[in-house]
Parts: sequence; structure tokens; C-alpha cells
Amino acid sequence: MRAVVLYAAAILILLLPCGLRAQSIYGMNYLGEAVRMGSSRHQALGYSMVAVQDTSNSVTSNPASTADLNMVTLTVQQVLSASRVYFLDFVSKQTRYTVPTFTASFPVRKGLVVTAGYRTRYMGRADFAYQIEIEGAPTAFQNYKLDSNLFVLPVIVAWKPVKSLRVAGEAQFNLGSVIDKVNVWFDDLNYRNVDSKRRRSYTGLSWGASALWEVHPRLWLGCNIDGAVDYRVEEVIDNTTSERDTVFAYDYTLPLAWDVGFSANPYGRWWLSASYWMRSAAVPVGYSQLEGNVGDEKHIGFGIERRASNDRNVLSQLPIRLGFYMDTWHLHFPAGQEVNSMFLTVGSAIPLGNTPGAIDFTIEFGRTGSQEENFVEENILRFGLSFSLSEPWSKRRTERH
Repeated sequence: MRAVVLYAAAILILLLPCGLRAQSIYGMNYLGEAVRMGSSRHQALGYSMVAVQDTSNSVTSNPASTADLNMVTLTVQQVLSASRVYFLDFVSKQTRYTVPTFTASFPVRKGLVVTAGYRTRYMGRADFAYQIEIEGAPTAFQNYKLDSNLFVLPVIVAWKPVKSLRVAGEAQFNLGSVIDKVNVWFDDLNYRNVDSKRRRSYTGLSWGASALWEVHPRLWLGCNIDGAVDYRVEEVIDNTTSERDTVFAYDYTLPLAWDVGFSANPYGRWWLSASYWMRSAAVPVGYSQLEGNVGDEKHIGFGIERRASNDRNVLSQLPIRLGFYMDTWHLHFPAGQEVNSMFLTVGSAIPLGNTPGAIDFTIEFGRTGSQEENFVEENILRFGLSFSLSEPWSKRRTERH
């Protein structure tokens, strides 16, 4: 297995002149890259906000926090990455992005809020080509394309039963697909090109639960459970030779994930936050080549924030956010060797006049993998932008002309 994985890495990197786009090398041939919950404010604090009260965003790391929203709130977030991948003496430039995450929260009454929307769990895209040798045939070239997207459509009910506690329950409809396309072509017109397409469609239901506890005005604790997803997978394989086409279905389980953390206010407007997230290793059903290469996913995040002030000093009205986080990927590379990421984050926000809304923005930079341990290293610069709008839940008077 180790040799197979190393060979796959060499194929991906050695043939980069034909292009590799929108996917980390470590997310290939599986679900893709995990996408964290939360707005750009959460991103700027190293995704450490499971215990941070957020009264301006509908997209949060802890859904229980939405119980504090007292107005209809809409949040949209987009993340864009640019990176360089290094393997031996070869270098590849990449860009990637997700479909924007968005949620809308609607207060039913004070302390009871319903939220619905859309977010991405895993994503990945790739497009690369390389030369292959086929015995008894002329020079051949193989092109591989991947498009991986797993989505969540959540419906969240958040409740504040007492002043110091917020809780939330979440129903999630999960769907998405992983599409692999392979095309082999020859420089000799006497040979016919070969095409193959494999599509895995995922559907499933899951649940979530979270809590946010104000132990003291200066100390908060939070936790979140993202229940296991029992996917029904339908796989269709289409080939140039139709006799080899196949259609079948199977079940795949994405294990439960959990998140715990705290936030503290040691001085003035400064807040510290930290969180730990984990999802146990899944059995790679449908990906037998990855047996022994899948492990636990982990995330450790830390953040420090100077919150905005209402005084007339413009600089005081802008928050300052710094963060650091480490990720351990679900894929090992090579077999038995963990893949780790380390990122630094910095961000702020621009208030939207006298309205409760804001534009949050973040820059993060870091590294995934290493040439010494994983043979492949990716240096990443990532931009995050989220936009939140809030307004009272009331009927507006129609303007007369």
C-alpha cells in the first residue's frame, strides 16, 4: 500500500505542467477537504469559537449561539485559497474555493430562534494529465478529473431557557457527489481514445446538538455534537465499452464529530478562546485502495480578539482578531503517516453604518503536509469574507407616492 500511495503522489505532481486545480493533494480520491463551520470572524480566530457568544452572525461554530439573535439575520461567507505544492523539484500553483455558505435566522420569540441554510462539509476538485506506457501500444496520455462536494442543509432550533444557558438541536439533510473522470488518448490516430466516468451520489439524514454556558460574564464554555451521517451511496460507472458499465448501491457512515472549548475575558475588551474538534476515522467503503490510510480528523484552534468599541474613535470601532490552528487530516500519506496543517490567521470587520450588520474579513496562511514526512508540501494563502445583515422582525409600512 505504501508503494501505491507514493506512486499516486508522483503521478499527481510530476505531470503538473498540464495543471492541477482546486484540490489539496491529500484530499484526492476520497471525500475531499473538511470545511469548517463559522463565519469569517470564526475563521480569524482559528475556528476556536465554539464557546464564544456571537450576536451578529447566523453562520456560527456553535449553533446554540444563535439563540441570542433578536433580529432576522442573514449571513453569507466565501473562502478563496491560493497555494503552491512542492514535490522534489516540482512546483504547482493552485486556486480553490467553495460554494458560498449561507444561513438565515428567524426569531420566533425572545430566546427562541429557527435557522436554516446551506453549508459544505467536504469539497475538492482536480484536473491533471500525465504520460503512461502501455505495452504494445504507442505513447498514451491519461487525463484525470475530480469533482467532490458533500453538502448539509440544516434546520436549527436554538433556545435560551435561562439567562446563562443556550442550547440547540439540529436536523440535517446531507447530499452530494464524488465524480471521477478518466480519459486516455493516443498520439496515433489508429488507436481509439478510452473514457471512464464514475459518479457516487450521497444522501443521508443526521442530527446535531450544542450548548453554550455563561459560567461568568468573563468565562464561557461550549460544546457541539455533529451526529454520524448514514449515507446511502449510489454508484454509476460509464465506460467507452458499454458492456463494462455498472450500477450498484451501498451504505457509508461518516462518524460522529464533537467539539469543546472555552472563551475568557482576562482584561478590558480582550478575549481569549480555544477549542478542540475531532471526528473518528471512517471505514473507506467503496475505496478499498485506502484501507489503512484513513485516520481520525482533529482540529485545535486558539484565538485572541479585541472587540469593537462604540466610541467615536474609528480605530476603536474595528475589532482586532488573531488566531492559530492545527489540523490532522483524515487521510494518511504515506500509509500510517499523519498529515498535519498549521495556520496563522488575522482579521477584522467593517460595521455597516448604524445597522447591526458587518462585513468580516480574514487572511490566513500556513502549510499542509511536509516534504520530509509526507513527500508533498502545500503552502497556502487563504482569504475569507462574510457579510451579515440584520433587521427587526416586523412588517414595514408601504411608502405612498
